[in-house]
Amino acid sequence: MGFDNTDGGITSQAESANERDRLIAAARQVMERNGWWGFKVENVLKQSGLSTRSFYRHFEKKSDLLVAVLDEELADLAVRLHDATAAPTTHSDRVRAYVVETIDFAYSPDFAKRSSLLASLWRELIDEYPEAIEHCAEKLIAPLSAIMAAGLSAGELECEDPVSDSRAIFYMLWSITADQAALGSGATRAQVEDMALGFVTRAIGIHAP
Repeated sequence: MGFDNTDGGITSQAESANERDRLIAAARQVMERNGWWGFKVENVLKQSGLSTRSFYRHFEKKSDLLVAVLDEELADLAVRLHDATAAPTTHSDRVRAYVVETIDFAYSPDFAKRSSLLASLWRELIDEYPEAIEHCAEKLIAPLSAIMAAGLSAGELECEDPVSDSRAIFYMLWSITADQAALGSGATRAQVEDMALGFVTRAIGIHAP
């Protein structure tokens, strides 16, 4: 076990990890309350009850913390996608469930505000942290990629490259979802869903319901 002799005491690795988790949890609470544009480290420290030294033990700057927040938020979305696609019994229906759930991020009354925040944060950070954002995206793509690979093996889907095709579908959906969440549009959910499902149906040959 390693030790970090700071703040006048000895902090174990487990305690250090807990400290980092507390900072991220506090940051998520502050961001939900104020948005990223009103996000200040001092508010995070106040929310967490931790010191400035604690912050710099884990993050060099504010944007590093924001990336960690985005990573955890999108990990939660990935769980939602996994759960939404677990129930359907056919691969075609599981792909549809993935599409519908992704669109739901922008249109669901209980999630649209959070989606707007995440879309804005994604766009703010992508130039500075392209690898970290790609890592976040992979978490969201993974459920669809697994479904498409299984569907191809079963002869139910016509995708030639499940990994590349799932990425293309994800980024198409994410662009629509992010635009709707952050900017809004005149398109109804039904219109967006019909367009997205039509595109995916033609692209990978999913069966009609």
